Amino acid sequence: MITGFIHFSFTVSDLEQAESFFAEMLQMKKVGGGIYDFEYIRNVIGYPDAVLKLAFFAPQQNETGGPLVELIEYVRPQGVPTDTETNRPGNAHLCLEVDEIYVEYDRLKARGVQFKSVPQEVMFGLNKGAKAVYFDGPDNIKLELYQRALAPNT
Repeated sequence: MITGFIHFSFTVSDLEQAESFFAEMLQMKKVGGGIYDFEYIRNVIGYPDAVLKLAFFAPQQNETGGPLVELIEYVRPQGVPTDTETNRPGNAHLCLEVDEIYVEYDRLKARGVQFKSVPQEVMFGLNKGAKAVYFDGPDNIKLELYQRALAPNT
């Protein structure tokens, strides 16, 4: 039985650049990482000569109590970039919850982040009334800002 989520992972071409983006632009806190040159890692991922550089990030309010973002640079074997468009089967994105979507949108846009649109209100379904917008991170990682719908006045 699956009981939860531990981390969400993205492979990047330049770990230091990706770390900078997650720390400075997204204001997340690095909580771990390093060079992973271990037999068990090679066995887990299925590359017998693998050497990885990893970094783990968490939102400021949840430093170790919830799912983390894992960034991996394959030092060996190196891969080639892939098409990360959202309509490509196998693609993934990370949805980041915010309390003030327009504040975060404006802050990131002023720092050069390219968004797919302005924040949009969800008009129907489970998340009706929420607001969301997509943007690209390092290596065209697909990211989303998401603000929950305001609770109705009772």
